[in-house]
Amino acid sequence: MKIVRFVDTLVIICAFFFLVEQVKSCEKDCQNGISDAFANSWSDEVKPIYGNFKQNALDHLFYGVSFSKVSNDSTVVNSLTKSVYSSVSDRFDSFLKTFISGMSGIIKNAIFKEDPKMIGDCNNPYRVTQPPVGVNWTYDDCVKMDYVCGNPPSICHFIDINKEKCFKDLKANVTECTKVGGVYITNINDTVTKVVSNYSLPKENSDYFVGRVLKNVQSCLSNLDSNFNTNFCSNNCTKYDNSTIIPLLLSYP
Repeated sequence: MKIVRFVDTLVIICAFFFLVEQVKSCEKDCQNGISDAFANSWSDEVKPIYGNFKQNALDHLFYGVSFSKVSNDSTVVNSLTKSVYSSVSDRFDSFLKTFISGMSGIIKNAIFKEDPKMIGDCNNPYRVTQPPVGVNWTYDDCVKMDYVCGNPPSICHFIDINKEKCFKDLKANVTECTKVGGVYITNINDTVTKVVSNYSLPKENSDYFVGRVLKNVQSCLSNLDSNFNTNFCSNNCTKYDNSTIIPLLLSYP
């Protein structure tokens, strides 16, 4: 009789731990899906900031340029400025496209690889039960999962902390790209220099023109950095949390 009771008790204990062990972490598909959800939503906040930068930079592209120091031929000047304007405009578009395409990777790194890292065992202490296949986690699970680990409810519970990490890294990326000597101004230098090389201008004239254009663009890049750090998700982008991001997060096992 005692043996039977012991076996029954052992079965119950094993069953309990089996259930607890089924609480899974947010694996690759989950990590990619959540990172994409943040990026896709927040890209709508990025576009107007980069759009304003583009317009401002193009409006001031030739500010202060004395075209007589470039060429005495108005046909050359008109052709050169038109070509530079078009090429630089395209380059600005590529800045936005590249930044948006890289957002998901930056966000994924911030959430899962930066402290507090949303990884690790979610079974000890026990807080939530893994829902059956095809059934989503609930908002109540978000509330209950009150310590940092790797499952969707924990990521949800600490969503504000996760967002702050993402904001910091995205802003740092813009600062790095827009700095003097950074990738943006380097690309503009390459673009303008390539266009100018088609016009057989004296080196002094070419250097003058390229230098003035780069100075104007760099000034606008500094403004882009400032505006992005001030205005990107200035209200913490809360409007996307309950409408898009959290429901998707809770749909992952």
